[in-house]
Amino acid sequence: MKKYLLLIAMALCVNVLCAQFIDHKGNRNQTYPLVTETNPAIVEMVNQVDTTNLYYAIYFMQQYIRECGSPSAVIVQNCLIDWFEQLGFETYIHHHTGHIGYGDTLDAGNVIAIQRGTEFPDEYIIIAAHYDHPDGPGADDNASGTAGVFECARILRQYQFKRSILYIPFNGEERWMVGSYPFVEKCAREDMNILGVFDMDMIGFWPGEEYGPVTMYSGYSYISERLFDYYQNVANLYIPEMPTYRFTDKDAYGGDHMCFNIHQYPALYIGDIEYQAQNPHYHHLSDTIGAGVNCFALAQGFVKAVVAAAAELANGWLAPQDFSATVREGEVFLSWNDAPETVSYKLFKDNELIAETTDNSFVDEGFEDGEWHRYFVKGVNAEGEESAASNMDSIFSRAPLQLPAFYDFEDGTVGDLHLYNENWTVGQFKGRQCLAAKTYTRDNILQMIETQWFSIPETTEDISIGFKMNRYIPSMWSPFNAGVYIEVTTDRKTWHLVDWIWDDHNQWNDYAISLNDYIGNDYVQVRIRFEASGRGATDTNYKYMAIDDLYINFDHEDVNENFVEEKFNLSLSPNPSNGTVNVSTGLECDYSVAVYNMVGIKVLECKSFSDGTLDLTSLPSGMYFISVDNGIDMLTKRVVIK
Repeated sequence: MKKYLLLIAMALCVNVLCAQFIDHKGNRNQTYPLVTETNPAIVEMVNQVDTTNLYYAIYFMQQYIRECGSPSAVIVQNCLIDWFEQLGFETYIHHHTGHIGYGDTLDAGNVIAIQRGTEFPDEYIIIAAHYDHPDGPGADDNASGTAGVFECARILRQYQFKRSILYIPFNGEERWMVGSYPFVEKCAREDMNILGVFDMDMIGFWPGEEYGPVTMYSGYSYISERLFDYYQNVANLYIPEMPTYRFTDKDAYGGDHMCFNIHQYPALYIGDIEYQAQNPHYHHLSDTIGAGVNCFALAQGFVKAVVAAAAELANGWLAPQDFSATVREGEVFLSWNDAPETVSYKLFKDNELIAETTDNSFVDEGFEDGEWHRYFVKGVNAEGEESAASNMDSIFSRAPLQLPAFYDFEDGTVGDLHLYNENWTVGQFKGRQCLAAKTYTRDNILQMIETQWFSIPETTEDISIGFKMNRYIPSMWSPFNAGVYIEVTTDRKTWHLVDWIWDDHNQWNDYAISLNDYIGNDYVQVRIRFEASGRGATDTNYKYMAIDDLYINFDHEDVNENFVEEKFNLSLSPNPSNGTVNVSTGLECDYSVAVYNMVGIKVLECKSFSDGTLDLTSLPSGMYFISVDNGIDMLTKRVVIK
């Protein structure tokens, strides 16, 4: 959690502005298993959560002031790696985009421990925390959450799951997520399928009996609303004596979960900051066991809830994913991904069953133009049971939007634009007749404008979408958790980010975004999404976005290019080694390799290397870190030289 707000905001802006402009690859439409009763095997897992283990892990970490660029952070990082590897996990270290320390040494990084799924290894669940703390023992913030991650790993590694689980203690959260942000960027570039993230950040403080029975809280943005509903349901099923609620201040306004949210991965903040105002030990030298961590029953409850939610999700029966309603050859075409364990699909239109099919697509011949119709699908298994519902999608018309299109809102209407929220209005605002949405709330906000679908002929040379915009969000966390996102889809399953406007001008500005990448597509839609999460505004200090002179036309003023995807992994073999190590990354270009000893001092470097054999026979026997840097990410693994 955060302390020095101004410095954080400054560091945040640097972090965001230096980030790669990449497509969002998460899935805000992700749905979750329908859990109605407890599973005896998971009850057994939940009952293994041991407060003694939490105590000793916190006790060890509180001995070190774990400022993320310090030698103490490296000591704790190495201990975390040891703990995970002693349990049999494959591990590696993901480093921050740039050095955070003070010399030519190996900084502490994000520790990644992998539990591979048996059936769907490319579907991931993440259990995370941050282990750094800048100004004290940091027992609650966040040795407690890190201890919780390790306890989850200790229990869940005894079992096999269909999906993979990543256990990640992040470094650098206290410098405004300089560890988790580049890691999530890497996930997005590589199109990782992350179903959900459970981020434990401060789980051991309870203010006292005057606040009633011990209770667990969580925060989430709109992207994570389905994940929270699932988590809350599972937690209350397995730990009914310690109910789970949403934070009364809605989302947690700072934490590693935000990095996942901004890339459209569902992620929850799980922790005790519901009572931060009552915690006198927060970011003080008194944040120790007995003071900052004063309620191991609460910490145990949080870990039990995460164990249950992760286990149910790792083996659960998911609803059909990526449901969409589009138009193909003049027909309303409904499609979804095949769902494992599903023998047929029930299709619903306006909440009424209209068909059952064994295919993963359906044409609605009874569609009526000019009316919004909403669809979803459920899976049916061999026993005739129904899955949870898929995401819902809607459609208005078979007819395409005729280009060029222009909306000036002078007649007081929005034409054929689809507005996803009720608080949009057309009228005079900020000196213009325009379309505006104002939000008086401390809660998350989500405002979306969506065009009707259109085709872009192959003969088109240039095409763009443009508009005038005036927006403002009074938030100390802007731009990180607040922005305007311009997105394009050709199938309504994946929305591609083509621009991200984060600056708060509080004045009218012109924007033009190229759509040239979509020339030749028969089905295209564009949406403008204004989204922000968490606190940062009072009920009387409103947030707004206003749009005017919106157009789609056959010219453009700007071109936005997404970063090219390239998967980057690190494999070292043999390990232990006699001195020759085979390095494999999957990268097609050269990269740099550096070798560090156990105290982080560089002992060997090769600035131009490609996958192959690295000769370390000149080094004495011992344990070393081998780091590979492709200019964007740096991955590290330990190797033993015999």
